[in-house]
Amino acid sequence: MTGLADADSHATLLAPLGAVGIGEGAPSCYRRRMTAVESLRAACPSLAVVTDPESLDVEGVDGLRPSRGRPDLAARRRRPLAVVEPASTDEVAAVVRWAGSQRIALVARGGGSGLMGGAGVFAPAVVVDLRRLDAVEVNADSCLVRAGAGATLASVDRALGAHGLMLGHDPWTVAVATVGGALGTNGLGYLGARAGSFGAQVVALEAVVADGGVVRTPTSPARSTGLDLRHLFVGTEGTLGIVTHATLVALPRPEERIVALHRLPSFTAGASLAAAFRRAGIRPACLELDADGLPPAPASLLLVFDGLAGEARIHAERAARLVHGAGGETLPTADAEREWNERHAIAERWAARPRFRPYDWASETEQFDFAHVGVALGELATVRAAAHGLVRQHGVRLVEEGLWHWPELYSVVVAGDAGSGPGVRATIDGVCRAAQDTGGTMEYCHGVGTQLAPLMEREHGAAAMDVMRRVKAALDPAGIMNPGKVGL
Repeated sequence: MTGLADADSHATLLAPLGAVGIGEGAPSCYRRRMTAVESLRAACPSLAVVTDPESLDVEGVDGLRPSRGRPDLAARRRRPLAVVEPASTDEVAAVVRWAGSQRIALVARGGGSGLMGGAGVFAPAVVVDLRRLDAVEVNADSCLVRAGAGATLASVDRALGAHGLMLGHDPWTVAVATVGGALGTNGLGYLGARAGSFGAQVVALEAVVADGGVVRTPTSPARSTGLDLRHLFVGTEGTLGIVTHATLVALPRPEERIVALHRLPSFTAGASLAAAFRRAGIRPACLELDADGLPPAPASLLLVFDGLAGEARIHAERAARLVHGAGGETLPTADAEREWNERHAIAERWAARPRFRPYDWASETEQFDFAHVGVALGELATVRAAAHGLVRQHGVRLVEEGLWHWPELYSVVVAGDAGSGPGVRATIDGVCRAAQDTGGTMEYCHGVGTQLAPLMEREHGAAAMDVMRRVKAALDPAGIMNPGKVGL
């Protein structure tokens, strides 16, 4: 946070103007407050600026809560100094130039559904709410869609649907998550086995960097002209710039979709099947293997196959034969379709209620957290054994372990009572370290934020982190762009 404004001075400067009368006899602190807000409005007269406390509370948090084994967050949470709602790239650039001149940190925000604290405010900052940047333009012949950073993934998919196309990124938060948020964390959704991560679907983007300059990358599908600047902004969570628009690959909507749910004797059997599918050339659009609890719990395997008429059926039938050969059984189609159709239910309930309820923030509730790690197939058994050992060691409950899309993407969810926060966190940190120790990654889906920032150097090494920090310092010398996130 070097070079950023003092917390108390700017908390005063950006307090609501209507709180007191302003006149010649007003105290100097109120005159300073008016001057700072006026300077922001002068930089961009059309900009919407929000300062009422209730709205600031809503905009200062995301999905990283104290109940995730992090009771310390209750004390660290800060109310934003203000929230700005730009309606254009020019307004974003004006806000960034103003923040640089004032040495005030900026936290970019979309739907607030991030789970790692990437959009959380834990130090003095102004939130840049991008939801007004929500325009969507479809180029059907090129199978491309250009969307504002604030457009929800669901709205992008709806626009594509009118042209027989679809968005390849389909996370559980599709009704809430935005294009900018998914790009910032390089998210992975239910169709990741077909479409890959969100970053792989980005063709071009537009971003505002810390001096207010606007970077626009070309939409050419292939190029050999030096550094591809898209990669600076994918997965870096607004620490190097604020993405305002992105051009994405669109996929054809499948002529045929087959959803199948299988019961398996064990999680190990499911992991072996996932590897067998890959060797046989069986290509699911989605693969989800889940087991509830420690072994010897049985497992379930959800498979989704997309394709031309007849194509999906071939893959589904080949997969079913392998499942039955491994001692599994196929459950009724209605069960499979119900599970698939309810994949967005949690986020839809989330979208229907206020995004922040202060009385929930620090409540003494059950603790839970998760790890989504990437490990080489040959090391999966080692990491699983470490996870199970940590669960037993810390006296927490293994709610679920899973495998997504490929045998290398392993997840665990643990929970405990209200006093189990330290054990929950130690278990999850231990699973992340176990993955790193095998040459894997501590997260493949939700980004780093503040939650995993302490483990960044352990994963990348001191030399690589030094390179990342030098890039950050070169692009953002004042340290105003979402400081402290991703270890930067």
